[in-house]
Amino acid sequence: MTSTYSDEREALLSDTDTPFNTPNINSTEVDILNRHEVTEYPSYGWFGRFRRSTTAVIFVAAIALFTDMIVYGIVVPILPLIVYEKLGRDSKSIGFLFGCYAIGLLSATPIFAVLSDKYRTRRIPMMFGMFSLAICSILFGIANSYWQLVIARMAQGAAGGASWTLSLAMLADRFGSGPRLGVVMGTVLSANTLGAIIGPLIGGVLYQYWGYSAPFLFCAILAFGGFLTISMIIEPTDLSAYQNVDENSIIDDDIEDANQEFSIQSPSILNLILDWNIINICLAIIVVASILAGLEPILPIYLRNEFDADASIIGLIFIAIAIPTLISPAVGYISYYLGQRKTFGIGMVLLGIATSLISLPNKLWLVVLPLLLFGTAYSIATTPTLPLLGHYVTQKGGGAYGQIYALWNMAYSIGMFIGPVIAGILFEIFEFKNTLIILGVASVAITPIVFVGRLT
Repeated sequence: MTSTYSDEREALLSDTDTPFNTPNINSTEVDILNRHEVTEYPSYGWFGRFRRSTTAVIFVAAIALFTDMIVYGIVVPILPLIVYEKLGRDSKSIGFLFGCYAIGLLSATPIFAVLSDKYRTRRIPMMFGMFSLAICSILFGIANSYWQLVIARMAQGAAGGASWTLSLAMLADRFGSGPRLGVVMGTVLSANTLGAIIGPLIGGVLYQYWGYSAPFLFCAILAFGGFLTISMIIEPTDLSAYQNVDENSIIDDDIEDANQEFSIQSPSILNLILDWNIINICLAIIVVASILAGLEPILPIYLRNEFDADASIIGLIFIAIAIPTLISPAVGYISYYLGQRKTFGIGMVLLGIATSLISLPNKLWLVVLPLLLFGTAYSIATTPTLPLLGHYVTQKGGGAYGQIYALWNMAYSIGMFIGPVIAGILFEIFEFKNTLIILGVASVAITPIVFVGRLT
């Protein structure tokens, strides 16, 4: 539809980057990242101003997601080989082990989200999560049995829940619900993508040339560095001041009444769960996550059996999925004008097609082509959902961004758990090609609820 607020869209793109908790105003400087004028406060040095700026929020969120994805992705090419060859387990055991990450993530995410919304702090639980991630990596390095790996994988997922939920909530706190939030979240997801690109590669190389413990020692050091980075930021003393309801922010063309009333109270978690607009997005995210997570344990086995690929080559192959997701900032911006539900639905259809094509190439290097399409479709499908969910919370009065992104995280976690388990079972029964066809059909089948959106 044509928004009655189209003239305000440019204004939404030019929010200020004013540092907070600051008493004196004196002069101005230009912030290069956001390309607009910001207020300089001489009572702080440049680092003090940076710690209080929206630029710092973007930087910390990007580091948190980058670190979490490195730690998650570094085991992708090596865990199947460890379980399959070293421990003598089958593909179902591999699928369960991958899914254990989601069990930990699902159990810890609501706790982090509710506490951070209640006490108006994101930094402290994020620091706790990142420190725990370092400890979990050490546990992986010393594990020598299957069940020890299961426990370490669950603990890793629980620690990762803080990074995903709270970094996204921190961005929504500071950037509202306009198109700029989509661009910022897309930018931060690019850092997450970078972690996804180099994680499997680093894991494969370290495992291949330096042995079992090397990848996990690297993860522990990286996670501790993330802990120090998060500790740098200074949060606003009044977080609610940055959760303004923006009635001019019309994000999606499924919003029928541009002049609708907004709630002045923060919604409860039950209020969010009962909103069909939110739940149909979460249902579709479960399917998206299931497909990606289902591919992770069976693709290495397929590449090993079909093309005799080693761990380092498998890590390189997985980069093909991650590279296209660098378009996330552009997807976030374009989806605001195209319609975020439309963009989401298009991505789901493309994901179904790409998944079915992965098994067709008969040469190793040709496998890269459908994986590139897969990564592109994944980015198109997932990126618009984050600012769209933030907008639904803004409609309800704001103040529950931690909880809404906890729901997104929980939906993704469910997909991460059932995807590897189902894929492992299907792989045993139907083999690789038919397994991917089934997963692709599931993506297309769920698409109608994305396009239809709201029921009322």
